[in-house]
Amino acid sequence: MSAFMNSAPYKIVAGDAANGRLSHAYLLVCPDVRNLRGFLKELAKLIFGADERVGGLIEREMYADCLVLPAEGSKFTVADAKTVTDESYIKPVEGDKKLFVLDGVQDMNASAQNKLLKVLEEPPVNVCFLLGATNEFAVLSTVKSRAKRLDLYTFPEKEIEKHIREKFPHRRDAAEIAAVCGGVLGKAEELAEGGSLQEAAEEAAAFALNLSVSSAISGARKYADKEKAAAFLPMLGLVYRDIVMLKAGREDLLLSGGEKDLLTRASARYSAAALVNALEKIAETERDLKFNANLSASLEMLFIGILEGR
Repeated sequence: MSAFMNSAPYKIVAGDAANGRLSHAYLLVCPDVRNLRGFLKELAKLIFGADERVGGLIEREMYADCLVLPAEGSKFTVADAKTVTDESYIKPVEGDKKLFVLDGVQDMNASAQNKLLKVLEEPPVNVCFLLGATNEFAVLSTVKSRAKRLDLYTFPEKEIEKHIREKFPHRRDAAEIAAVCGGVLGKAEELAEGGSLQEAAEEAAAFALNLSVSSAISGARKYADKEKAAAFLPMLGLVYRDIVMLKAGREDLLLSGGEKDLLTRASARYSAAALVNALEKIAETERDLKFNANLSASLEMLFIGILEGR
């Protein structure tokens, strides 16, 4: 994962390991559900100073001194917390340290988190912890206070574009994928595994061109599923950004892949101020996407807000 190896969390842990000042516990906060477990295992390799053999065992979750919990696809339970506590007092098998990699801390209930507090506060000698969460809000403050925080919310577009070109050499739209994935590597990979972005771009451009009260309401219903909204909103934002570029006479900077005729016609319907307003509102809605209890209402408010600002 060359992109992750260029990230701040990776460099921080690598530096701590090189200088002999590893923390007894780290908390990696990263919204990339798809890659979080993999990122944690890359950090685990740093903590062990792993050679190829040990690194391969860590990758397959088969290294005796590195326990990865919960089982992939499961949630961490109170029983898992008891296992961690009990295992932490058993001496390492192969080396001089033992590491517990705890994935999906945001899904742990309070009882499971509380059961970890004592061992996180006063771990046995040479016992370390790597915790990973897609967001910090469900992680107890008492847990957060016991770990060194590592934040990785987004990757630079250029890093994602490079990653997609290397991993999916058949894709010719790596730049477009990097632009619409919101900086999340896993989202970019999902887009690369899917079909062409062209249809999505055309759909978003047509929506911007034909936005009305009725289409705002129907669009809010159509994209009320979080996965659909998470795919549509970045593309819609990219379309409005392209319309701004057209107004500025910078056709060479278009990224969405939307048909130029649609974008040109849409640009005639928006003032510069309206486009800025649209981009701000889309970005705000994207940030709040995970917290929207009534997504349909939030989207309707967004689309109507864009329409009113036009």
